[in-house]
Amino acid sequence: MRHLSVPSQQTEAWLLRCRREGWLADTGVARLEDGRRGIPLNSNAPPEDDAVWGDFPCVDIEPNAKGPTHWRERLPPSLQALDEAIWPSAYEIQGDVLMVKVEGEAATHEQAMADAMLAQLPNTRLICADEGVEGDFRVRNLRVLASRDGSTTTRTTVKEHGSIMWVDPGEVYFSARLSTQRQETHQHIKSFREQLGKPLVLADPYAGVGPSLPLLINDEGLLSGYIVGDLNPVAVDLLRMNLDAWTRGKDATFSPAITVCQDARTWKSAPENRGQADVLLVNLPHDSFEHLSDLFPLFNRTNPSLLRGWAIVERASLPQRKQHLQELVRDAGGRPSDTFVEEVKGFSSTRCFVVFQTVIAWD
Repeated sequence: MRHLSVPSQQTEAWLLRCRREGWLADTGVARLEDGRRGIPLNSNAPPEDDAVWGDFPCVDIEPNAKGPTHWRERLPPSLQALDEAIWPSAYEIQGDVLMVKVEGEAATHEQAMADAMLAQLPNTRLICADEGVEGDFRVRNLRVLASRDGSTTTRTTVKEHGSIMWVDPGEVYFSARLSTQRQETHQHIKSFREQLGKPLVLADPYAGVGPSLPLLINDEGLLSGYIVGDLNPVAVDLLRMNLDAWTRGKDATFSPAITVCQDARTWKSAPENRGQADVLLVNLPHDSFEHLSDLFPLFNRTNPSLLRGWAIVERASLPQRKQHLQELVRDAGGRPSDTFVEEVKGFSSTRCFVVFQTVIAWD
């Protein structure tokens, strides 16, 4: 197995770098001759002749024996003897930040649990207790339990569909579970572009850090411009950072290229926003349908438009939702077609998360 051979005093620095880049295998650091250490590399690491390694050679050696297969095996023996049912059965990771709900008896031993998780998961930097969603922006209250390097920031990066994006689970909502929805959105917008016969202007007023955008931006000729934003200023800061990275080096120039930190219902008041969008994404699940009437003025009415969004609705109301969406479009002066409202997943015993879409011709 390939290892990077480094002086022992540089072991921690290279561990951190390889962990951050996603190059670190989980077999543990190996002891080499002359006081050197071998950093185990996975298949994502650059080849051995890559300049990133500087003068440090790669060596092929047997990996360390496989360690514990679960973080509970790293707990002190007295805690391993406790009933497994007291420990969390699941957690979520965004980038190098792990979030776990700590409840009941486990809360008494949360520090030992966090240390065990940190020891078991080499690519994790921060272990946080997830104390629920709160505030106007519905973000998680995260309490740091353990840090690998002493840092406590929850800002981190994730990789999705080949693109890196900045996220911050302690400040901004982001769901990796909607990755498939973002792929499907790309395909629907791509099909609509073929129907319209021209690159599209996208409006995404609830963009968060912008996870819907990299697939669209990287599809050459799909977008001609965008108006995107969020009400959360931290989300908009990260969105701007992400857009700068995603658009850098592109041959195409996007126009408009507007980023807004403002309530989406007021966007229609700005001349530079009004009448621009060919495609509108609406991802404010608790209020999506209620906001639509304020968002229709963003559409460019000289050609058909595509509306796609997500909502949380009472399951009992699902059969009437398609008609409701069509009525909202007609009230705005449009003629809906190819309309659907479909359940994506359950949200509670009586409510569900849906995706909705319609193509609008304007009178």
